[in-house]
Amino acid sequence: MKKIFVILITTITNFFLSFGVSYSQEIKANVTVNTDLLSIEAKQYVSTLKYDLENYINNQKFTDEKWEGEPIPVDINIYFTAGGNNRYAAKMAIVSRRYVDNPENDLQMTVPTLMITETNWKFEYSFGANLTYNPTRFDNFTSVIDYYMLLVIGFDKDTYEELGGNSTFEKARNILLLGASQQAEGFETYVEPGSFTKYNIISELVNPRYYPFRRLIFSFYVDGIDKLAYNKEEGMKNIVKVIEEMSKFKQEKIVEASVLIQLFFDTHNQTLATLFNGYKDKEFFKNLMYLDPKNSMLYQDAMDGKLK
Repeated sequence: MKKIFVILITTITNFFLSFGVSYSQEIKANVTVNTDLLSIEAKQYVSTLKYDLENYINNQKFTDEKWEGEPIPVDINIYFTAGGNNRYAAKMAIVSRRYVDNPENDLQMTVPTLMITETNWKFEYSFGANLTYNPTRFDNFTSVIDYYMLLVIGFDKDTYEELGGNSTFEKARNILLLGASQQAEGFETYVEPGSFTKYNIISELVNPRYYPFRRLIFSFYVDGIDKLAYNKEEGMKNIVKVIEEMSKFKQEKIVEASVLIQLFFDTHNQTLATLFNGYKDKEFFKNLMYLDPKNSMLYQDAMDGKLK
């Protein structure tokens, strides 16, 4: 689906446009917060976090580029694990979605673009916080959010243009390096290759060695997912080809474990298994199991047509 920024050419809109009305924000976030593990007092102090964070994300432009089309729908689930006195520990799950091209332009048709989890987030937060965006100053709350929102935007842009997320991923990398310079937990640059860290994720995204894989992600959406509503057989055939090329890429170009490949299949394993449930091409499932071995049982069930 090509994103189209519709401008109603009327006297009123021209009037406002002449005064420099900004383009729409990139993200529309829905935040849920689980405080079951916190004390009653601590729960009260974070009772505004959902609204503070939604207001921060939904009214912020994270890039200086013109944004065309609908904001990216993003669900953010925060699970507090400990905290009090304005200092907290939490887990955070983020799911962003992309609108799928279809004849009716139905905005209910979406597919995930990124599913990622922050497992050990420690930050400071005060009741009714006035969150401000400052990419040149590290903050253990907003900088983590900024990093992930830039990933969301970059992954979305990669689905509409080959390597379209490059400039956005560079912004995320700058935040990573800023956090590393402050020795912030979770922003370390000395990490084991293949470990699922902020540094390894962004390092692969900006590494030209992984550009061919990112181009295949673009093809997965544009030649595959977006084709399904118009010609399902052709769309599925194109996805099979993409998975075959991804398998070749891993076999020929990758030595160590790849967090980018893992991230792609963490996001898409259910979509692929459901779409290809009962598909007759066994080689396709062999490629999936090679690329994403931890979900081999899911792909085996799909190959056997056992998914409902």
